[in-house]
Amino acid sequence: MNILEDWARWMKQDSHRLGYPNKTSYFSTGGESTAEVFEDMVSKSDMDNVKIVDSIIDDLPIKQKQAINYRFLGGNKPMYYERDLELAIDNLLTIAGRKIYA
Repeated sequence: MNILEDWARWMKQDSHRLGYPNKTSYFSTGGESTAEVFEDMVSKSDMDNVKIVDSIIDDLPIKQKQAINYRFLGGNKPMYYERDLELAIDNLLTIAGRKIYA
């Protein structure tokens, strides 16, 4: 659920930056602390997870995709929302599990 919350924040942000990150490791001027490097590593991992979830959601059946979008992004409540959301979450967990353990 935390990854889905991260995905929702990512989906709601402006994307005018054309995919370029705020900081790029090869432009580092030095003097970074170990904590900053660790935080950058965690942020990259979180972003990788968000992108994986986004691709899985994109491949879900349309009714399930609509249920996920309504739950996390708002909009009009789809018919049979609860059933489709439950199926969508189940499919997300199944597909993500397959991708991780493949």
